[in-house]
Amino acid sequence: MPTIRLVEIHPIIVHFPIALLLVGVLLDFLALFLRRAHLVAAASWCLSFGSLGLVAAYLSGNLVEDHVNRALAGNILEMHKTFALITVLTFGLLFVLRILWLSPHILSFLSPAMPLAARARKYIDTSMPILGSNSRLLIGLYLLLSVGGVVLLSITGYLGGSMVYDHGVGTPSGMLPSSLGLF
Repeated sequence: MPTIRLVEIHPIIVHFPIALLLVGVLLDFLALFLRRAHLVAAASWCLSFGSLGLVAAYLSGNLVEDHVNRALAGNILEMHKTFALITVLTFGLLFVLRILWLSPHILSFLSPAMPLAARARKYIDTSMPILGSNSRLLIGLYLLLSVGGVVLLSITGYLGGSMVYDHGVGTPSGMLPSSLGLF
């Protein structure tokens, strides 16, 4: 049975959050135009699992970074890491916005376990009424930020693909000799 090498874990993980986050943003726009609550719920779950997957992809990328030949990629690896971090932070912010403002009912069943989130939601509602639940301003800013997140996700993916397909990073010929062993 073939085994998985350490450098193969990142590309295995990374495609799930990409798909989930792209579908989640698409569902948000469909929900806006079609006015269907079930699309909002589906988008919320896509964002939740996509954000968790994005963190896993980021951590796995950092884990394998020392096992590839950095000289092959030049500064593309650093650019990829930078865009990946900004992408994780962007979708993390979108996740927090979603939970606190746009769809707190998605996680309402966790309210006993998340008293801090409930208190934060109450504080935000009373101290910043302009950001009241589902205000047009907040929804517009959220959708704009989500489009920015998709752009960042696309750039990060392009840079990652460029490292592999244009420069051979992470392939057997582009790995450090010590990394050719099995996982």
